Amino acid sequence: MYFIDVQGTLISDSDKSPINGACELIDILNLKNIPYVVITNNTKAKSDDFLEGLRKKGLNIKDGAYLDPFCVLKEALSPSNVAMFGASEFIATMQSLGYVQDLKNPKAVLIASWDDFKFSDFASINELILNGAEFIAMHETSIYKKNGRLYPGVGAIAAMVSYSTGASYKAVGKPSMAFYNEALRLINLQKQGIKFSDITIISDDAKGDLVGAKELGMKTILVLSGKVSDVAKTGVKENIIDQIYKDVQDYIKVINA
Repeated sequence: MYFIDVQGTLISDSDKSPINGACELIDILNLKNIPYVVITNNTKAKSDDFLEGLRKKGLNIKDGAYLDPFCVLKEALSPSNVAMFGASEFIATMQSLGYVQDLKNPKAVLIASWDDFKFSDFASINELILNGAEFIAMHETSIYKKNGRLYPGVGAIAAMVSYSTGASYKAVGKPSMAFYNEALRLINLQKQGIKFSDITIISDDAKGDLVGAKELGMKTILVLSGKVSDVAKTGVKENIIDQIYKDVQDYIKVINA
């Protein structure tokens, strides 16, 4: 049973094309009827649109086997006036879901991935939270890779804001408990009785995905096809990672064994 990351694991961070072995991996899991959920911290497109985009790339992800932060957010915060900080695509998607941009008196502050944060944005975030707005991180990714550059991920930014304001935050994407619990619920719809200890997670983000998964008892696989190409640069202790592969193609032989 598998939880499978998307960016850097199934599709390339650079050109968004399927990574070596990605389409074959999904096809094998479907053919062998092995339960899986594709898990992503997508915050730029509606869930259905993002999933359809993956399918058009040749990733034949079955119905009920996809999860992103938007799927979890709707349970944590109903559409309301919020202050959204992130890429324009994130804000547009949130607005299409019924959330209203309000930078003066929001119910909550939401932070998503972006490569153009300014310190004035952080000042606004701090002030709104200190004035009583709820603090929500769309996920807790450690590093955001774009155009070959490594930006602080939402998790890193949320930790900074939490430290500066003293406010705790709620995360709705990986590796939050809310997200993994929903992923567990979905995979149990495919086969009942699955526990976290039965699941193997495959990801390119050791710190952002695998640490939290390991704490829940999952088996962890790191692929070197995304955020890092050198194990020494993962930023985590050796015992966090159970197995390491160049890419998912390198792992397929294990499933076929």
